[in-house]
Amino acid sequence: MKLGFCFLIKEGLSHCSLWEDFFRGASCDAYGVYVHAKTSTPFPVLFGSCVDPDPLSTSWGGQSLVAATQRLFSRAVGDGCDAMILLSGDMLPLQSFAWIEKFCTQTRFSIQPRSGLVSRQISANLERFALISSYFHLSINQLKKQNMFFVITRDDFRKVIDESNIAGFPLKELADEYYWVNHMIRIGLKWSPSRVVFCNPNITKTQALVMDLTSDLLSYCRLREYAFIRKIASIELGVVEKLRQIYS
Repeated sequence: MKLGFCFLIKEGLSHCSLWEDFFRGASCDAYGVYVHAKTSTPFPVLFGSCVDPDPLSTSWGGQSLVAATQRLFSRAVGDGCDAMILLSGDMLPLQSFAWIEKFCTQTRFSIQPRSGLVSRQISANLERFALISSYFHLSINQLKKQNMFFVITRDDFRKVIDESNIAGFPLKELADEYYWVNHMIRIGLKWSPSRVVFCNPNITKTQALVMDLTSDLLSYCRLREYAFIRKIASIELGVVEKLRQIYS
């Protein structure tokens, strides 16, 4: 199995040395690294990364992020990848490569729950679901909101792009959080609600908080089997060594 680690970044990748430690536990033919940035010359990136030489102009929450994601995945599929992971430049793996490899044998999304939402979240979701319900030919109750970072298998990705058209998608705001999972639902493909990425201690929120990676937070995330964590501003002394032990 070959995994495509697809980074959607601004200018460079954080924590490069830890990513290098993570990949050290894998054979070179078991993965590929693909980068779409706001520049054709992002720095730093991992050695051997396939960098998009003519990146799309992207904006927060817009359809351009969906298009950039599709371009990343298409490149990975063309390179022989069996599954792809969408990642941000500030993300870190919380598990070993072998664990991630097994995790990626099926399509997975981090889904916003229906319960526990405040009135503002409920009304915003209902408004967006109403806009896309007829597009997907699904009832509002069938629709989901996902975290934008997810795992998709090659076969599922091909089926989604064969049945979808980014330009025709009616949602212009936060399109990246409503596009992929609802196409999967509409087509009738199987997927797993999973803890793909830890980004906020409040599970009802999909937006990421800037966090310090402490020993307690690392233990909390690993106990709950999160695959990745994002928006890490700093790493507590000793946690770097714990991560290296996990990766090895």
